[in-house]
Amino acid sequence: MPNHIHAIISIDGTTGISVSRIINQYKGMITKQLGYSIWQKSYYDHIVRNEKEYYKIKKYIQTNIINWEQDKYF
Repeated sequence: MPNHIHAIISIDGTTGISVSRIINQYKGMITKQLGYSIWQKSYYDHIVRNEKEYYKIKKYIQTNIINWEQDKYF
């Protein structure tokens, strides 16, 4: 969608980095490049628990562009 992003983030449990830290750093990097913030304060996360679910979510992300024109904010 043109008004939000989707991502699948894989985290190795031994690194000590969290989803929250990754999202905050990403938002900070984009805000710094633009010179202003475009972000809402929160985000939605979902833990992918198995391979079947991973492929379902991956397909949703890949085909999501088809729905852009139906988005009321597009």
